Amino acid sequence: MSGAFACARQPAPSSAPTATPNSSRVGEFVWQDLMTEDVEKSRTFYEQMFGWTFERTERFGRPYLIARFESRPIAGIAQVERRRPDQPISQWISYLAVADVDAVAARMPGLGGQVLVGPTDVRKSRAAVAVDPQGAPIGIVQLGPDAELRQPSGGPNAPIGTFIWRDYLAKDVERARTFYTDVAGLGADRQTGTAVVVHYVLTSHGSMPVAGVIPIAERPIAPTWLPYIRVDDPMQAATRAEQLGGRILLKPSPEIRNGSVAVVTDPNGAPLALQKWPF
Repeated sequence: MSGAFACARQPAPSSAPTATPNSSRVGEFVWQDLMTEDVEKSRTFYEQMFGWTFERTERFGRPYLIARFESRPIAGIAQVERRRPDQPISQWISYLAVADVDAVAARMPGLGGQVLVGPTDVRKSRAAVAVDPQGAPIGIVQLGPDAELRQPSGGPNAPIGTFIWRDYLAKDVERARTFYTDVAGLGADRQTGTAVVVHYVLTSHGSMPVAGVIPIAERPIAPTWLPYIRVDDPMQAATRAEQLGGRILLKPSPEIRNGSVAVVTDPNGAPLALQKWPF
C-alpha cells in the first residue's frame, strides 16, 4: 500500500472543525472503530504509542475496548474473525454523524452502497456500517441527545495523540463526492494547483472541512478511509510505531506537506497517518 498514499501529497485544509453542540454534529466524523483479529495486540500498541487507556466491555458478544485519552472516549477496538487466510481485515472505520441512521441505511442500496450491519442501538446512539459504491467501509451514526461524544473530532484543537483528520482514498473522486453529498449532505470544495493532485475537501455546516477525497488512480490498493492522528514529530512517531511491531509505509519527505506526515500500519496491519499540525 505504500505507493498509494497520494493523500500525503495534498495540503491540509486551512481550517478545521471546532467544538459544536452534540445536537448539531450531523455531517461530522465523530467516532473511529478499529476492526482487528487481535484485540490485545492492538491495545498494547495504541497504549504504548499514544498513551491511550482502555475500558474493557463487549459488543455483540465479542470483546470490545473503548479507548480513552485523558478520560475522553475517542475510539473503539472490536474483535473480528478472518474469513480467508490471505484476507487482510485489520482496518479503521470512520463514523459519520447523520440525522436519521435508519433512513440513510434504507437509501444506501439506491445510491450504490451496501449495508453490512443494519442500524443497531449502541449505548445512547444508533449506528450502522456499510460500504460505499467503491467498496470503502463507512460507519454512520445517529447520536443520542446524551451521547458521550461531545468533544471536537479533529482539527487544530485536537490534542497530540488523538484523531485530527480523515482522507478518503478514491478510485473515482467524482463518485465519492456525489455519494457523500447524497448520504450526508456534505459540500465539496474542489482543490487545484500546479503541484497538487485534484481532490476535494468535504465540508459540513456550510464550509467547515471534515475530510479530504484523494485520487489514487490505478495504484494497487482498495478505496479506503485513512484516519490521521496528531503527533509532534512524524518521523519519530513512525520509528516508534515500527519498534512496537508496526510497519512504515511512507516516511516524512520535504516534498510532502513539508515533511509533516508519515503513514504506518499497526502490528495487525491497520493503516493510519501521523500528522504534525500545524506544519
